[in-house]
Formats: sequence, structure tokens, C-alpha cells
Amino acid sequence: IAGKEIKKTMADDAAPKVEEEPEAPAEPNADSADEPPHEAMASAVDAAVRSGVLMIDTAQNYGSEAAIGDGLRRSGRDDVFVLCKVDLCTRSREDPRRRMRRQVTESKRKLGRLDAVALHWPLLLDAPASEDDARSVRADAWRELEAMVDEGLVGCLGLSNFDVELMDEILAFARHRPVLNEVEVNPRCFQAELLAACEARGVRVVGYSPYGTCWLAKYFPSFVPWPAASVLDDATVAAVAAEAGCTPAQACVAWAMAKGAAPIPKSLDPERVRATARCLDDVALTADQVARLDALRDPRRGVEASLAAHARIIASPDYAWDPT
Repeated sequence: IAGKEIKKTMADDAAPKVEEEPEAPAEPNADSADEPPHEAMASAVDAAVRSGVLMIDTAQNYGSEAAIGDGLRRSGRDDVFVLCKVDLCTRSREDPRRRMRRQVTESKRKLGRLDAVALHWPLLLDAPASEDDARSVRADAWRELEAMVDEGLVGCLGLSNFDVELMDEILAFARHRPVLNEVEVNPRCFQAELLAACEARGVRVVGYSPYGTCWLAKYFPSFVPWPAASVLDDATVAAVAAEAGCTPAQACVAWAMAKGAAPIPKSLDPERVRATARCLDDVALTADQVARLDALRDPRRGVEASLAAHARIIASPDYAWDPT
């Protein structure tokens, strides 16, 4: 929801113009989110944009693109930055260039506009693959996305769930550098080294799950050692919120912004959307309050742990994946 800052920091790449984080994927498909009700999603997006939110985040497999497109049209705003994520699969299932072209075309048709496209995961989501095969697919996919930037179909490019090594892999050959990396950012999953690495490379961090709920732990608890619960009921978060005169949700969003991330909370309740958006101007945490929330960090969590768990899920015999 720090859309103003995103707009400023991305200006050199594509002058893009925040709020929507889909629910976590539902078992057994580790790569598609629970599809939200169309009207509820459209109304929430309309409310978010009218409240000053300047970025909408989604992905093709969330099932929300058509509703988001409707909400954007209702708002009448044309300065909202729309980010969509696309995913990868093995070359034998679908050529990566063709897959990127197909997914981007479908997303843009439903959304009405597409300012940025990000690779959702560095993993090939349909089946286990060697690192050489995965690297080759990532390279071809990125080059096709770059071609679509050249053609004016997409404004700029980004990454999601990429650790430093994988981010550097893309940066080593990219003509159009990624302008963002969307990763989990909340007091339980405070990835200071990753945030610093992104800043050093000129890559803006977009933070999903700002309230701490982990989709892996929620839907695949046997694959991770940490709980799924959010931090909204945590005593420290409650105390900081009370001191700052805000809700625990606003405190988490303000904490993420203090860390330099652009948080993307989710809500289908228009009033909650408006309340969260108000923290853009009304909520600021002290250094002591930020440090107290820092101390909630669970060292088991982070992008590397999530990638390892996701790879184990893909390799499991009960894994199911929607190739579309």
C-alpha cells in the first residue's frame, strides 16, 4: 500500500503508477488461490482505489483478474499500477516463451491494463526439475517478457519469491532489469538481508502477507515447522498498536513501510480497506516500536525456507497443479 513510493522508485524503468493480496493456495494445488466472489472483490478494489491505493497485485492463478478489472473500471481511476504474476512449468509441458505470451495476453484482457509482470516463483511448478532445466526455462521466460516490454504490452518486469542468488541470476543477463521482488514481509518473516540486497540492486521490495499468515503452514502444515497464525493477536503487536493509536493491522503495515517495503494487505471488506489505507498518512511508528516488532522474527522463516518447502510439495505424490 505504499503505491506512491513504488511509483517514485520505479519511475526510471517504466513510470508505473497498492492493495490486494490474494488468499493462500488451497490444497492440493499449491499454485492457485481460493477464488474470491466476483462482486466482493470488485467492490473491494473500487473502495481501495477510491481510498488512495495506487497498486493492485494479483496473479493469473488467483482467479481474481476479471473482478479486479471490473473494480478498476468502476473506480474511474487510470493512475493505478497493476501488477500480475505469471508462473513457470517444465519445457516438455509448455514452451516457456509461449507460456509467457499466453498468460500475459489473458491477464491483460481481463484486467484491462498491465503495468508490470513478475515471475511468481523461480520454481517449475508442474514437476521436479534439475537446476539446469529450471535456469534455462527462467531465462527463456524472462527474454519473452522483455520482448513484450519492447512491444509496449507490459510496462516493466519483476520477480516474486526470488532469493538473492536467483535474483542475481536474472540480473546477470537482463536487458530490462526487474524493478521489484515480491516476497513475504511481516514481523514473523523479517528478511533483513534480502531487503538490503534488493535495495543495493535497485530492486523494490513488495511485501505480501503483512499480517504474518503463512499459506504454506495453513495448507501444507506437514511441510514446514512454523505455525500459520497471523501476528494480529500477538501481545507485542497489540501493545505497539495501542501506543501508536492504530489497529494491529495498521501497525503491521506501518512496520513494513518503515522497513522500506511496499506491503500488500488483503481484505474483501471495503471499510477495512479504507482503514488500512489511512495508515499511509496517519500512522508512524517510533524506532523503539519498530525494533520491538523486529524481535518477533522467526528465524525458520524466509524465502529460502519457502522455496525448499515448495519444492518438497511439488515432489510429493499427492501434488496437483493446474497447467493453465
